[in-house]
Amino acid sequence: MDLMKNVQTALVIDDNQLIGEQKHEIDGLLTILESHDIYYKHLLPEYIKRNDIVLKNHQLIFMDLYLDRGIDLMANIGLVRTILKKICCPEFGTYGLVLWTQHIEHINLILEKITLDAQRKEYVTPLFIVGLDKNKYIQNGYDSLFDDLNNTLSQNKAAAFFFNWRTSVEQGADKALNDVYSLMPDYIKQNTNFTYLLYQLADNFSGVPVKDGKKYEGMIDDACKAFNELLHSDLSNCQNSVTDIFTEENINKPDYEKLEDEILQIAQINTKLLIDTTIQDTQIIIPGRVYKVKTDIPLLKVQSAPRNSTPIAIEVTPPCDFAHKKISSRLIGGFIIDCPVDNDKLFEYTQKNFKADSKYLIWPIYYINKIIFICLDFRNVLIIDDKSLQDSQKFEILFTAKNRLFADILQKFSAHAARLGLAIIQPKISTPAPLENAHN
Repeated sequence: MDLMKNVQTALVIDDNQLIGEQKHEIDGLLTILESHDIYYKHLLPEYIKRNDIVLKNHQLIFMDLYLDRGIDLMANIGLVRTILKKICCPEFGTYGLVLWTQHIEHINLILEKITLDAQRKEYVTPLFIVGLDKNKYIQNGYDSLFDDLNNTLSQNKAAAFFFNWRTSVEQGADKALNDVYSLMPDYIKQNTNFTYLLYQLADNFSGVPVKDGKKYEGMIDDACKAFNELLHSDLSNCQNSVTDIFTEENINKPDYEKLEDEILQIAQINTKLLIDTTIQDTQIIIPGRVYKVKTDIPLLKVQSAPRNSTPIAIEVTPPCDFAHKKISSRLIGGFIIDCPVDNDKLFEYTQKNFKADSKYLIWPIYYINKIIFICLDFRNVLIIDDKSLQDSQKFEILFTAKNRLFADILQKFSAHAARLGLAIIQPKISTPAPLENAHN
């Protein structure tokens, strides 16, 4: 697996220790990076400590474990973490860390410490961490360094997937961009033509009833989302070449300390998959938006909702109606409550209290630093005028169901609302006599 072909940039943080006359430990590393057309930036630890710096993203950070030879191991591990915290802000982006050290035996200790940083979310921690023994190259030369690094990254599943997937995304984006831009080969009229094309994509994606090229709030966001959909097929084709990291061995479940840890992880993934918490214009009503109901509306109130739950409603007007300038909205009522994190309570919620054909359960979801449980009840339906729904005294926008979730809710609601039934007149049947009386 040739992963290093996908590496474009590297940041090298080292004290530039001399290993001979006019020869430094990192000279060979820098030469190898340069010979493989990998852009690198070398910074001294002292420079980073003394200055406020803002760096662009680098896919790999090479860092010595002993950045300061005047302090002990634990102090150096603290220095490594301090430097990462200083340079790896959200704007820096994702990266992998290569511990380039003469003390490879200490790598597990720094893995434990950076794990604590990741759990506390103190800074943007590495997606993966691997180690290289610097002694090998100082003693035997650097000829094998590139192959060794490639093998080390290939054996790390997190690193292998990172480079393969990231490269496929870039290739898919290039393909989608070229396909769209090639529709407008006239560079003289490009500004006008391209802007109108983006308008068409945004208007088609959102269904917002705006005509004659008039701009609406959030149009550029809808244009980007439309472009994302164009990217999907190109991205899928590019990912045919992504290396399979799965093996014939069993895929083992992580050893969670408690059920809450597993539920939290799943909730965070579900949030990424199912809901969008970015809200643009609150006055635009979009199908799939979920609202907090701030006033007493009996038709939206779920009778079985727990006392400490929050009443909500989701807008489920079909997108075709929305696109044709409808003046009223269809809401389904429901509630949000803190999600239980013990097995018995979860069973009670999902298999007893709220299990019914008329209910739609969404759990676990991570929202505003809490794990939540969402229940919609298809029997609680209200048609309301748009003006009332835009009244902040009555409704507050919480988030929007993403397309897949909204489509599933709409399909399940439609099936429930259109279910067939037949009342047949039948005689009343008495309870049978006990068997012992039947023999007398």
